[in-house]
Amino acid sequence: MTERQKFRETLYQIELLKRRKVQRFLLNMGLTPGQGQARILMYLSGHSMVSQKEIADGCMLDVTTLSRVLDKMEKMGLLLRERDVRNRRAYMVALTDQGMEKAEEVKKGFQKLEDVMCSGMSEREVSGITEALIKVRDNLKAEDGLVEERCEKESENMDLTEKCMKESGKLQK
Repeated sequence: MTERQKFRETLYQIELLKRRKVQRFLLNMGLTPGQGQARILMYLSGHSMVSQKEIADGCMLDVTTLSRVLDKMEKMGLLLRERDVRNRRAYMVALTDQGMEKAEEVKKGFQKLEDVMCSGMSEREVSGITEALIKVRDNLKAEDGLVEERCEKESENMDLTEKCMKESGKLQK
């Protein structure tokens, strides 16, 4: 196995282990893993009344998916939505007291996860790994940008556009 293969495999294993821990933690809190509820709680805890679009952008979630998740969170008593007085088609969203408490639980849970992940490493080691992973993230973002740019240039040919969008993850089957 090459060093690059080992690197990729290690990232994969880390993601699986982290996902399992986060899923258990969220389920124990009464949240649904994989829907972005924890991210939404964290985002809203740092912002007062914001639009659903702002939440979608801030949490990197699809607006249509977000609407369903917010419905569920509202029924759970974690947030409230009010019509935007400036745009009657839009809603403004804020956490309830119960939502603020849940956001604090999420924050503490993620701090515990960070402690476990960084256990036995110096701040310097954590910083070095973080810098390297930021490069990986930026490389992946740049590659996505190249695929999206090629898709836009070839938009006259619908079959190619669909293929490009599938490659970039923008089109779901």
